[in-house]
Amino acid sequence: MSNDGSGGGGFLWVADLISTGIRNRKINKYNRVARGVSSARRVSVSELFPQSSSHSNIIVSGGDVDEHLLVCEQLLKNSYALGIPVIVLHTSNTLLEGVIGNGALGYIANSPNKIFDAFTSFDYNEIVNAVLEVGRERYDIKPSGRFILQVVYELLQNKARKPYFSAFAHCPYFQLSDQIVSRMNNGTITQSDANRLDSLLLTGQSEIAKIDSFFHDMQSQIGYISAPNPAATGAVGILSAIKNGQILSVDLRSSSNTMFIDMIALSLGFAMNRGYGFTLLIDNVSLISNEKLKNIILQGGGSKIIVANDLYALSGGNNDLFAALIAQSDKTVLFSHASGLSCEKWSSYIGEYDKIDVSFNSHSGWHKSSRWGYNMNSGQTESLKREPKIKPEEINGLGPYEGIVYDHNSQVVLHTILSR
Repeated sequence: MSNDGSGGGGFLWVADLISTGIRNRKINKYNRVARGVSSARRVSVSELFPQSSSHSNIIVSGGDVDEHLLVCEQLLKNSYALGIPVIVLHTSNTLLEGVIGNGALGYIANSPNKIFDAFTSFDYNEIVNAVLEVGRERYDIKPSGRFILQVVYELLQNKARKPYFSAFAHCPYFQLSDQIVSRMNNGTITQSDANRLDSLLLTGQSEIAKIDSFFHDMQSQIGYISAPNPAATGAVGILSAIKNGQILSVDLRSSSNTMFIDMIALSLGFAMNRGYGFTLLIDNVSLISNEKLKNIILQGGGSKIIVANDLYALSGGNNDLFAALIAQSDKTVLFSHASGLSCEKWSSYIGEYDKIDVSFNSHSGWHKSSRWGYNMNSGQTESLKREPKIKPEEINGLGPYEGIVYDHNSQVVLHTILSR
């Protein structure tokens, strides 16, 4: 557009100004549509997560514990209403336990409430597989160790006792031979049974010390939560909670409780093998040092809810793991992140769009032809450039309960404040 300072040019200048304004409004509208980010002043978590979303994979990253609880409470209530079992794994999140306890949504296993038993609902083969799998790398327990476990299992059955973890943990492994003789002498087993058990004991005797060490060390990790008398307390475990459609919260205390976490991961695998559906809610549990749990999360079967102060940090900055976790997710809620790198990662994942970029230019000055005059020339240049749908600084600058909700399937992005 141009203005040569004459009266007739003034009308053309106004016309150009109006035309440019209309053009720029169209450009702004195009950019809003192309960006694909909708805004809402406030949205309730029940709208964001209706009961129909109970089988979805969900990530909550960033923010603080109160923001996490807002989302988790809704998700847990949905599962409870539909009878979907949920295993909640956390590291001493008493507020999350409070949501479950105050709402009477399920069971809480922690130090003040020792109701957990790792082997509840396991059959013999699952007990053997759990011990051999968890103990193979750390203790080099050989397959012949199953014969020692079989002896203990049968002696427990002989006394009409269920094969709880506590029974295996407190078994006098170096006195099993004496136990067999005592049972035979008091007539609770036959000579034939005693001979067979002695044979099993002899076959697996090289693994006795390893199995004893395994249970000693496992008890040291699980003892704070393990039911000392499972039958009397009605102990629950991962598999039993899933089988019975219950919500069970387990305080892991620390992500470094790796033996305990491996046992839980195997229990979840057994539930999958039996064909049970369930939801796994992970709250700030590191996956870097817990390979078995990571594999359970990444494989199909069941719904996964991952809650993290910073998912990228929780992934140990492992780009492949971070990408794998969000690739299987259906919906992500992003609250404020302090780490600039994490903000960049999330911004990059949400993606870019083609934005029409407008730059303005103008030139003016005096000139003399037949008379002195003043010319002003102005215009705009338009170009396409790639720009993030959500910039890293937008994620960093989110306020309390303000979130970016990303639907991975529809790629719809919502910027809103979450509320009850």
